[in-house]
Amino acid sequence: MAIDLLSILKKNRVIPVAQFDDGQSALRTAELLQKHSIGVIEITLRTESAVENIKSVAARYPGLTVGAGSVLSMDAMKRAFDAGASFCVAPGMDSELIEYAASQAHAFIPGVSTPTELNMALKSCEVIKIFPISLLGGVEYIKAVSAPFRTKSFHLVPTGGVNQDNYLDYLKQDRVVSVGMSFIVDSALIQKGDFAALEERMVKIVSALR
Repeated sequence: MAIDLLSILKKNRVIPVAQFDDGQSALRTAELLQKHSIGVIEITLRTESAVENIKSVAARYPGLTVGAGSVLSMDAMKRAFDAGASFCVAPGMDSELIEYAASQAHAFIPGVSTPTELNMALKSCEVIKIFPISLLGGVEYIKAVSAPFRTKSFHLVPTGGVNQDNYLDYLKQDRVVSVGMSFIVDSALIQKGDFAALEERMVKIVSALR
């Protein structure tokens, strides 16, 4: 069943972008996110256990909207949705993935980095990831790349280099509905099992958003 992704992102201005090596870490992180009223998580398909982690988190925490990130192929997208992902995110502009997601009424966020790619994505998608935003030029790049498309209706999710020092600047931009941020689910802290430090970051981010 298709979700109203735009409404979900308007309520969750930060998308935690996570990478897990094991299921217990995924479940513990999801528990903390839900505890602090963060209603979405993107689990990247960068580890062997990623799809299984999506399945377990989606099953254990139905109130959490679970997405799959780093989706690079049709097979990866199908496996993610079959596992219970509510949406998929790609780092680039893949027309085949866009068409398949649309045909199945699945929520999909393609990635773009140029005006040409943005123009292509706008033909089918309302929510678009812009990546890697820090290397592209940050807030000023968003302003510049959005300007020619002023008459179009779309929403951007800057990702890549978004951190505790700049995420609020991105969220002030008219086209930005949410940001993708790994800081709030830092993989180094997860690997160390330092969930107390992770929770501190969540509290800080949520407090600032309020």
